[in-house]
Amino acid sequence: MRSSDDSPPDGHGEEIEEPLDTAEAAEAARRHRSAIIGQTIIAALIGWAYLYNVVMKEHGWFEGLFQIIDTLTEDLVTNSVVTVVVGFGILLVFTATKLYTQIISNAYSFRILEKLTIEDFPHKRFKRLGHRLLNFQNEPEPETVYPLRPASVLIAFSTLYLMSWLYLVLFSEALFFVSWSAGVDLPLTEHNLQLLPTLALAIPFSARVMAYLRYPYTQDYADFMPGAVFVLLLVASLGYLFDSQDQKFFLLQIWDEDAYFHTFLQNGLLLAFIPVFTEALYWMLIIFVSEDSDL
Repeated sequence: MRSSDDSPPDGHGEEIEEPLDTAEAAEAARRHRSAIIGQTIIAALIGWAYLYNVVMKEHGWFEGLFQIIDTLTEDLVTNSVVTVVVGFGILLVFTATKLYTQIISNAYSFRILEKLTIEDFPHKRFKRLGHRLLNFQNEPEPETVYPLRPASVLIAFSTLYLMSWLYLVLFSEALFFVSWSAGVDLPLTEHNLQLLPTLALAIPFSARVMAYLRYPYTQDYADFMPGAVFVLLLVASLGYLFDSQDQKFFLLQIWDEDAYFHTFLQNGLLLAFIPVFTEALYWMLIIFVSEDSDL
């Protein structure tokens, strides 16, 4: 009776090669399917271009074949430039505004940003950093709400000030557009040039206050802001592309009048600093409370 040790030396090799052959066959099948899908895509594009030439351009059956390349390269690519640019613009604007809403709706946001930067940026893990920023709401709460480095505090204040300016400008235009579309005429006066930016800044600032108070629906409230910015940019783009003479723009009227621009700039410099001042007071309060609890 032959023992297991007497098995042919190549028998063990056959058991190893069989999975390898199976893997190679699976890889060959995958490549074959990919090639078929690729050919189907090319055939669909060529078929669409041919039908477009025959039906829309009214080419003959043979002439339509020779014009396929021109249709795909000139007509389709040229006319899709605006769509592609607007699409990427929407993506960038939505991503930036969404990240900002996640930051202002989280009381720990600036400490989290400091932590992400320290952990990933020096090691050039930019892809990981971008992924964590896009999923900012999934980051765990750190030990403090304020950054731990003086440079990070100054960067946080600068970022908050610049973003407050941005939303002050955007929502001032948005509120003016809502009033204009509703038939309410807002005259440009010194009082309105202070009141309108104040109301505009109150929208994102209220979300930050909700974050301080740990309000449970803060993120739900903040999530409407990317949509508001998107609608504003879309309406402005439509007014520009269609050369509308009836649409009024708040910022353009201010830019055309030096007195209005000076007043708006002066009011904005003070108003945009209010969120920074409030953030500083909030951090100081947390520091004092934590020191008292340690005593």
